[in-house]
Parts: sequence; C-alpha cells; structure tokens
Amino acid sequence: MSKFAIIPATLLIMIALFLAVIHLPATAQGSPTPTPYIENWYLEATDSWNLPYAIPGTEEGNATWTLKQAEFSSRYPNGFSFSINASSDQGEVVLASVIWSHTPNQLHRLETTNIEAGQPITIRWFADESLPPWVAVNYYWSLVDSAGNRYRTEWVLGNEYADNASSWTRKESQDVIIFLQDGLPYDTITYTLEAMEAQRETYIEAWGGPLSYKPRVILFASSRDFQEWRRDFAGSGVIGQTAPEWGATVQVIIEDDPFDLAYGTVLHEIGHLYQFEYIGTDFGGGGLNWLSEGNATLFELHQQYDYEQRVRSLAANGELPLLLQGSGPFAIAAGADGRGRLGYDVGYTFWKWIVDTYGLSAHRTIIDGLRSGLDRDLVLEQVTGMPVNQIEQEWARWLGASSTAPTLVPTWTLPFRPSPTPFQFPTRDAG
Repeated sequence: MSKFAIIPATLLIMIALFLAVIHLPATAQGSPTPTPYIENWYLEATDSWNLPYAIPGTEEGNATWTLKQAEFSSRYPNGFSFSINASSDQGEVVLASVIWSHTPNQLHRLETTNIEAGQPITIRWFADESLPPWVAVNYYWSLVDSAGNRYRTEWVLGNEYADNASSWTRKESQDVIIFLQDGLPYDTITYTLEAMEAQRETYIEAWGGPLSYKPRVILFASSRDFQEWRRDFAGSGVIGQTAPEWGATVQVIIEDDPFDLAYGTVLHEIGHLYQFEYIGTDFGGGGLNWLSEGNATLFELHQQYDYEQRVRSLAANGELPLLLQGSGPFAIAAGADGRGRLGYDVGYTFWKWIVDTYGLSAHRTIIDGLRSGLDRDLVLEQVTGMPVNQIEQEWARWLGASSTAPTLVPTWTLPFRPSPTPFQFPTRDAG
C-alpha cells in the first residue's frame, strides 16, 4: 500500500482559520440587541438551521465588550479546549459558556464561572465518550457580566478535532470531505469522490434536498487507532460507525477493496445520514430496521452479491418473510436459505419495487409523509393506492412469488434495535 503524509493544504487552512478566529468582532458597542433573545432558541432554530450558522452575534444590555485571542485547541484523543480574553466596561465577566456543534443537528454546551479578570477564559471538553477525529468543531461564546449584560459572539467555523499524531490525507469536494489515514491506497479517495458525485442528484431527488452540512468520510488503516477514540462503545468487534451528531461515517479498512468501500459502504452510510436528517433516528417506527437498512442499501452502486436475485429465489420457494404485518425481519437475521442479512436484502427489494413501480418521486413522497408524522402504512397506502395487505402481495408477485397467494413466512425478530452500523446519540446538554 502507498504511504501518504497529511497534505500541506490542511495546515494552511488551519492557520487561516486561526487568523480568522482572532479577528472576532473585537469591540461590540453597547446597544439593545436588534433581535430579541429567544429562550432555548437553539431548539427552535434547528428546523431551518443551515450553514453558515446563524442567530448568535447578539447582545442584551448596555455594556461595551472587548474580545480578543479566541482560540480552539485539539487534544485528540483526549478532547479539545476553547479559550478567549473577554471584558465588559460594566462589570467583571462572571459567566462564560461555549456552545459548539459538529453539524447543525445538535449543539453542546459547557460553562464556567472560574474567571479571573485580565486572564484568558478556558473551557475544556474531556473525551469521556466516543468522538472520532476530524469532525468539525464550530462554536461561539456566550458571556455575562456582573451587571447582567450578555454578549454572544458570531459562530467560529472550520475548526476540526485534529489527529495530529498520525498522518492523514484530507480531500474535499462539493459532496464530501474525506480523511484517509496513512497506509491506505489513494484510490480510496478517488473512488469515494466519484461515487458521491455519481449519487448527488439521486440523493437530492429522493430526499428533496441535500444534507445541511457536508458529510465526512473518515477512513482508518489501523484497527488499534480506530478503537482508540471509541471508548469501548458497542464492543471491540465493530469496524464502522455512523452518527448524525458527527455528520460522518467512520470505517476501519480491513480488506483492500477501495471500490467496494466507496461505491457500497460509503453510499450506504451517507443514506443513513439522510435518514437521520429528514426523518429522525426511528425510521419507520417500531424498530423496523429492515426498512431503514433496505433504504440505505438502495443508494449503493456496488453490491457484494446480487441482493435482488437472492430474494427472488426466496420468493420462488415461498419463503418470503412478512414485512408490513408485524415488525418484519431484523436486518442481520438469517433467511430460510440459511444466509444472513435478510432484513437488508428484502428491505432493499421493497424499496426497489417502490422506485421501479412509482418512480423516485414516490420515495420522496414517503419520506415527506413519515417526516410529517404520518403512520408508515398510511403513507404507503396513499402512494400506492392499495391497502397494506395488497401492497405486500404485489411486492411478492414482482419478485416472482405465486400470483395466487404467496406464502409469507413470519420471522422472529429481536425485541430491541441494535444495528450492524452502530449509532451514538450523546446526552450532553446543549444551549
């Protein structure tokens, strides 16, 4: 395998961002904020929140604030820190909060009252939970003086939780930001850029728009380095993880097949990020992970084997599982043919039948309905014009099951919702 050092452009970008950071509005003249403060605005803003980040850069009260030397420091894998020099002409700074985000989907907040006049204010986040390197860290400061005046800085964008102990290659396109650890072939980047470009319009048409951020693909060459940041989340056997909080999929490459990774795994995981953004974490309701995993599989451009033919063989033998009556098959369950991934494969064929029969616009209609809170079965009935039992029969006939009454086999499903692609939803307070 080829060896690569981190590209010089990354260093230039970080230097430029540092210079930009220290030129935060140095002095904010004291006047009532033109936009009234909204309690818990961060919750109300997320529905329409998009980059560049909006809303901060406001103040309440009559103080004149002076801010300088704002800095962000990555201490991967042990967290990161923020610091700033701040003063008010109306009193000492008594409360400082830093609010940060990896994507517009979730905010995090830490505060301190340990403030000494004339000294930098420092807040540090310790990595006490899973957070991979190279996620974005966008942030702003909220400051309160002893007279009750408050000032919020503008967003500081572009910092990253950098792994400076290893060598990485960073490549960014219109569609994606890729981080490739030293030891992996550069073809991995080339294929990923091509795959994301090839699916760009399909994602947009299927979901009704792009993601509100540029997704990240973080690829490790070392299993040891991959496990270092995970804090034993979901066990040491996991080789990939995707989370909407990060806006990223993180994979450790254990097989040298960059084409399959880019055109299969990456496109599948980006599909999950669209699900999180447009529907939420409980896609389909009731733990129906055949629906979500089959949907993500729909966006793959390279398959490990012929998924559709596998399910057509089950249909021909009268061995299809029930999908819409009950919870359906668990994603990694074994089928009647003794092979695993049953939920993935039958879910994929269900979505493919929808798209082949009603067009990609039907996918968007289903997504819009689920996002608005409609019941899954009601949405499907509206799109197809058929009752649920007939929908299942038509899908089965499309696969080649008997045109009379296909034998639909009930399948045992787990009573919880683990996923082959583990997700992490941190509980840190945001404000």
